[in-house]
Amino acid sequence: MIIVHGKVFIDGQFHETDIRITGKKIAEIGPHLQGEEILDARGALIFPGFIDTHIHGAEQVNCGESVAAMQKICAALPKYGVTSFTPTPIADEIEASQKAVRVIRAAKGTPGSDILGIFLYTGYKNRSIPYYAPPTLPTPQHTLALVDQDLSMIFSALIAPELKGGMEWIDWAVNHDVLPIIGFSEGSPEVIHEAVAHGARLTDHFPNGFPAMDHHDSQGVVQCLLEENLAMQINCDCIHVAPEFIRMMIQCKGLDHLVAISDSSFLLGCPEGEYRMGDKQVFLKAGAVRDNHGKLVTGAHSFDENMRTLRRKGFTLEEIGCLCAENAAKILNLKDRGKIEVGRRADLVLMDTDLHVQKTMIEGQWFYQHD
Repeated sequence: MIIVHGKVFIDGQFHETDIRITGKKIAEIGPHLQGEEILDARGALIFPGFIDTHIHGAEQVNCGESVAAMQKICAALPKYGVTSFTPTPIADEIEASQKAVRVIRAAKGTPGSDILGIFLYTGYKNRSIPYYAPPTLPTPQHTLALVDQDLSMIFSALIAPELKGGMEWIDWAVNHDVLPIIGFSEGSPEVIHEAVAHGARLTDHFPNGFPAMDHHDSQGVVQCLLEENLAMQINCDCIHVAPEFIRMMIQCKGLDHLVAISDSSFLLGCPEGEYRMGDKQVFLKAGAVRDNHGKLVTGAHSFDENMRTLRRKGFTLEEIGCLCAENAAKILNLKDRGKIEVGRRADLVLMDTDLHVQKTMIEGQWFYQHD
């Protein structure tokens, strides 16, 4: 198949060029390609398939709830342009975490969005405000218990590095090819710097989960912005993070150090109303999920909806393409997907100029097409 007359996003810019798909891979990129099977993109924006590295659920089910739930999520995400994702189960308790990990392992290979690996959302958090439970101390033994003694599907895991044993745990995680993600941390600037030196390369949905910035204090949250080798997840619904703050992050970190996430929950696709989230009563209204004290709890927007929100807030299509389409593979050092390049997976998203998904291709096959 050859896709023609599209605006193809490569290396931060749109190019008027063609794409040849052979089997599951991108075989050729260039102008005026010839072949028998031609798809006219009619000026559509063509992005690499989106990679969502922080997602708790969708369509009224949670990641790890059951194999059927995972099948539902995998089938649903392509309509939002997401072709790969790291399901992010809450891993506070050993038995519940083991079940979720087993379920996600069993669901690997499900048709639809590809399960890249698991983002283990541990209890290795350190927030002193009453909302949060006391921290669980990180140890290799505890992490192995959470994952049923099998790290093979664990892509990343959450850590507040100032916790006792935190640096040793980061060393252990890196040595076992698990990406330590800094989050829910009240660590000092020195602790954050040391964690990055030990191999932590990404923050959880910054600055959510961190203390509010205070210009009177030296804070780890500010150090995160100053670390050259630390990238950041960011929820771009412009509710979790104000658009002006996103612009500041781009100025501080550089556009290539930020990766958009959905942080979506089982409430993605649900109508406004009152719901239960674990033992909490939550309210979905105007796109925000809050508890009965008004605290923002989780996300409920789709990946592509966040892109449209960024556009309405004045971000350029090129900035949005970097944040949402190319940066994930770059930051996570993925070489088989996440960029339109010869030899990579033929995971593509065709969008209209208003950033609505028209078609989603996964490994050379159209999985979703808008009616």
